[in-house]
Amino acid sequence: MDSGQLVWTIVIIVVVLAVLGLVFFLGQRRKKEKDHERAETLRESAADDELNARESEAKAARAAADAKQAQVDADRLQAEARNQTADAQSARASAHEQATRAQSLDPDAEPGDGRDLDGSVAPRDPADDPRQPRRADGTGGGRVDRDDGAAGH
Repeated sequence: MDSGQLVWTIVIIVVVLAVLGLVFFLGQRRKKEKDHERAETLRESAADDELNARESEAKAARAAADAKQAQVDADRLQAEARNQTADAQSARASAHEQATRAQSLDPDAEPGDGRDLDGSVAPRDPADDPRQPRRADGTGGGRVDRDDGAAGH
C-alpha cells in the first residue's frame, strides 16, 4: 500500500468513527430527552395522585367529623328524652298524689268508686258489674243472650 492510500483509509476510518460518534451522541441525547419527558409525566401523575389522596383524606375526616357530630346529637337527644320521661313520671306522680288527696277530701266519694284522675267516672266493663247474673262458665255478669232457635219469641 502506498502512503496515499493509507492516508485515505485513515481519513475514511476517522470520518466513519466521527459519524458513528455523532450518531451515538445524538441517540444518547434523544434518549435523555425521552427519559426526561417520562420523568416529568411521572412527576405530574404523582402530584395528581398525592392531591387525590389528600382530597380523599379530607373527605374521610369530614365524614368522621359528621359521624361524631351525629353521635353527639344522638346522645343529646337521648339525654333530653330521659329528662322528659323523668319529668312526665314526676308530673304523673304529682297528679296521682293530688287525685288521692282530692279523693280523701271529697265527702261524697267512696273509696274505689272508679273516678279517674280528672274526676270523671271511668267506664265500667259490663262483664264486671256485680248486679248482672254470672254466666254458666263463671265469667262476669251482664246479659246473656240465648238462641233457642225460635225467632221473635
